[in-house]
Amino acid sequence: MRGPLMVVLCVAAFALGARGQRIMFAPVFGIDPLALDQPRSIFDGTPVTITQFRFYVGQFAFYRAGKVISRNDAYHLIDASDSTSLMVVLDATAAAVGDSISFIVGVDSLTNVSGAFGGDLDPTNGMYWAWNSGYINMKLEGTSPASPYPAVAFELHLGGYLPPYATVQHVSLPVSGSGPWRVNVDVVPLLLSADVHTRCNVMSPGVQAVKLSKLAATMFKLHETP
Repeated sequence: MRGPLMVVLCVAAFALGARGQRIMFAPVFGIDPLALDQPRSIFDGTPVTITQFRFYVGQFAFYRAGKVISRNDAYHLIDASDSTSLMVVLDATAAAVGDSISFIVGVDSLTNVSGAFGGDLDPTNGMYWAWNSGYINMKLEGTSPASPYPAVAFELHLGGYLPPYATVQHVSLPVSGSGPWRVNVDVVPLLLSADVHTRCNVMSPGVQAVKLSKLAATMFKLHETP
């Protein structure tokens, strides 16, 4: 299931059935739900079609007055094409007294060097560079007539865990109440910074991957669900 309908259904289930400490990651295009395979235009008027958007989140921690009160170190693969992947379920005991939450976008260096895993970290999910022995933290793919690459495609595969090109990012967001919460993840800033006219292919660790990964951390905005 793809497009606005997928997001609407997921949000409805989230609002009606969620209990406790849950976070829904909602991919968006500006102010609208992200619709895969649907032509859109970014702010400079450039037409784009997003075909894939996936990323890892993990190492969740809730804080109160700067002190950790709850942790969950599991990793979750968020996939805009799979509505079941958008909800992350955490411990339901600590959120009511927390005032902020932090998590990482990507996979930490220790996990990268500990071999391949199963579940969301299974290499068969297409988020692992076998040739580079490391995980892809975020993947954004699509097409645009402005792209100079074959098939007018653009591919942003952001990863790398070794200095000076380590790309994992930390995100911290204020929270209140016991949730559930919705975190919007807007792809537009990444598209604008990558510039589909020129440098829209990033397929390995390096300076551009680090730059775009730092920007990716600002894509996450929390909105409480009524």
